[in-house]
Amino acid sequence: MIDHLLALDPGGRGIAGFFVEGGAERAARALLRGRRVLITTGFAFGPGLPETDGPPGAASLGRALRLLGKEVTYVTDPVTVPPLEAALRSLGEPAAIVTFHATDATAPAVARRLLAEHAPTHLVAIERPGRTRTGDYLSARGESIRAWNAPLDALFIAAPRRLVTIGVGDGGNEIGMGNVLGRIARGGAKARRMASVVTVSHLVVAGTSNWGAYGVVAALSYLRGRDLLHSAAEERRMVAACAQAGAVDGITRHREPTVDGLPLEAHVGMLELLRVAARSRRSARSPGRATVAKTQRAVSPARPATAAQSVTPGGRSR
Repeated sequence: MIDHLLALDPGGRGIAGFFVEGGAERAARALLRGRRVLITTGFAFGPGLPETDGPPGAASLGRALRLLGKEVTYVTDPVTVPPLEAALRSLGEPAAIVTFHATDATAPAVARRLLAEHAPTHLVAIERPGRTRTGDYLSARGESIRAWNAPLDALFIAAPRRLVTIGVGDGGNEIGMGNVLGRIARGGAKARRMASVVTVSHLVVAGTSNWGAYGVVAALSYLRGRDLLHSAAEERRMVAACAQAGAVDGITRHREPTVDGLPLEAHVGMLELLRVAARSRRSARSPGRATVAKTQRAVSPARPATAAQSVTPGGRSR
């Protein structure tokens, strides 16, 4: 059910063409084995224009991991620090944020030093641009955003093989989309040009990147038998706080408490549906429930929901 929810594509980006089934659960299972997790996020469209998609997802996932006893540190570039800090404070979380200062020339050395200092077991990117075949960073509209986004993907390129990497994205131009590069390329010339080539151990694709992160938290919830998702009220406060801290909607480019052109209540609704999905999975895994579940499936086989009709990736996205 979590997959069915994450595959919803209200923005018409065509994620059905590169959706990864089971991505959220695989990412969650990998994170359960982690000890020290480094989370990066932030996608800017211009000077002082970070977006509202990403920081809430990073804060939610970081909170869940902290509740599970993991050591969590966040890393981003200066423009995204205010909304990320606002999201964390909305959840009552410590704002352990490392600011990444680097140019293309210095990024490899800065990335290696940061990895050595923090020694993460897991590295996560949520809505963070990844470089293209030509080394540029492009919005899904095909516009270069290199000037406003530090080359944080250098962390993933420099990561040693033993380090588990996870990418969460929604448009094809984020860190991790190199895993499905061939599938994105089928979307046409623009899709091929803007697609990221940066790969990860586990990729999560969703209608918005915040939803992808919430999907991982939902998977952690049923795997650990406890509700780790934040509340509906916290979702409202968190998105509003990001906007107040300077973040903009990635579609409208307006400074308002919306994400990817969708009203706040749409995101609250997705959060609550993911909570229901996690609870359902926990119930199915509980002793005494398995026989009932099997009987129900035998009497009335469930038909999986169909993902949204595929359109060219980046049709309405950033």
